[in-house]
Amino acid sequence: MNILISNGIILPMDVSLGNELYFKGYVGIEGERIAFVSKDRAVAEDFYARHTPDCMLIDASDNVVMPGLINTHTHVAMALLRGISDDVPLMEWLEQHIWPIEARMGYQEVFDGARLGILEMLMGGTTTFVDMYPYEEAVAQAAESAGIRALVTPCPMDFRMEHFENDWRQVQKRFSDSRLVTMWMGPHAIYTLSEKNLQRSISLSRELGTGSHVHLAETQSEQDNCMAQHGMSPTEYLEKQGLFSTKTLAAHCVVMSDHDIEILARNGVSVAHNPQSNMKLASGIAPVRKMLDAGVNVSIGTDGASSNNDLDMWEEMRTASLLQKVSTMDPCATPAYTALQMATVNGAKAIGREGELGVLQAGAFADILLVDIEKPHLYPHTNLISELVYSTHASDVDTVIVNGKIVVENRRCLTMNAQEVCQTAQKHIDALLSK
Repeated sequence: MNILISNGIILPMDVSLGNELYFKGYVGIEGERIAFVSKDRAVAEDFYARHTPDCMLIDASDNVVMPGLINTHTHVAMALLRGISDDVPLMEWLEQHIWPIEARMGYQEVFDGARLGILEMLMGGTTTFVDMYPYEEAVAQAAESAGIRALVTPCPMDFRMEHFENDWRQVQKRFSDSRLVTMWMGPHAIYTLSEKNLQRSISLSRELGTGSHVHLAETQSEQDNCMAQHGMSPTEYLEKQGLFSTKTLAAHCVVMSDHDIEILARNGVSVAHNPQSNMKLASGIAPVRKMLDAGVNVSIGTDGASSNNDLDMWEEMRTASLLQKVSTMDPCATPAYTALQMATVNGAKAIGREGELGVLQAGAFADILLVDIEKPHLYPHTNLISELVYSTHASDVDTVIVNGKIVVENRRCLTMNAQEVCQTAQKHIDALLSK
């Protein structure tokens, strides 16, 4: 499909445009990529004339046209587990509540849980997500069928290695030619992986030419245990093990010394900041400002819906900005545009898709949002960047395009039956909780 988006407020997130952060203009889409972004009406008219009658016209008046949001850390099938365990510490939450019920989940439960999470993300403007979970084949299937872009990371853990070995092979075999699904390795964390199994994951990353997605330095107890066992921080340990020799996306990074931050910067490790999950589990506040100042690429993730408890990237952007202000006692820390960068261009860089995702520019993939700003909570219009980060809700997203295809239109998901997805998820969790 060819698409012309006209009369919108274009927010390209393209630093090459200098001080002009947004403008009234047009976006042309040919197939799965952006053909042009321009203020010039004549350019738009020529594009439309050349592609008529096979060109869809979208009038974006009163809408912001911007890149799709990139959620760089989640466990999307945990949408199925939303609310089953709240207000407890991380390890108690995992060991006594989450892992026991996950042990009863199979392919179908993960597939349908992923559909629920994907529906929520698409409706809120997330067009790409990075996932870590057992049965990533099911997550990949759910993503491709729903039309969302996904980086799935099969997850080795000491008590799930046999399943992991099968899972990554199946993902590689089934989705190697996918336009939407790609795969990295997902070594869970230092506290769930022996050195042998961590090395297995690193070896596979090198062999397959993928990156690695890992939980890192999420809590003080993780830090203390690693120091007691290895005499070094979790960050130092993973560097010594060679994980950072592959492109690495590290989730959380809450407990970080200046030396740890220097290690991340030196190795080009990207961070997935999960502010609301870290707050809810009382894990702490990641030193995002210090990491950014040191040259670390910091993106934004929601974590899973059972520790957040939603997958709303607008809330996450707002919280990321506000949390750094109060933790540093500096109102200038992590301003609104920086938060937008973390959710778009930084996310693209974190997954090795810089220039292809997270921006509106010619040649980039057509992953695009239309945000309706004709809402009382967004008036008066004085500062668009402020409105988007500090006032916009997921429900303000009107239209979502992924890979050149419209997947949400007028707040309705075109690729899934929302009622069926929700009802199926409810049946699964009712059955799991009754066992």
